[in-house]
Amino acid sequence: MPTRIFFNPADSIANINDYNEAVRQGQIYHEKHQQSELVIAKNEANEEYAIFYAHDQATPQADHAQPYHEHHRIK
Repeated sequence: MPTRIFFNPADSIANINDYNEAVRQGQIYHEKHQQSELVIAKNEANEEYAIFYAHDQATPQADHAQPYHEHHRIK
């Protein structure tokens, strides 16, 4: 079962409808930038997968934070 986490949607690197494509795009982005760990998460409000930097994870009380379900991490 995916872990519930919170992010500000404005912090996303990309939003993609297909999970496999989100993983592929996340891996490509990570290889090019090598900055930090990425999280691929699905917004509870819609069917899109978003790619975030792991360090951008928010608390539930943060401004504009929305719940997501973590599906994959790229380290």
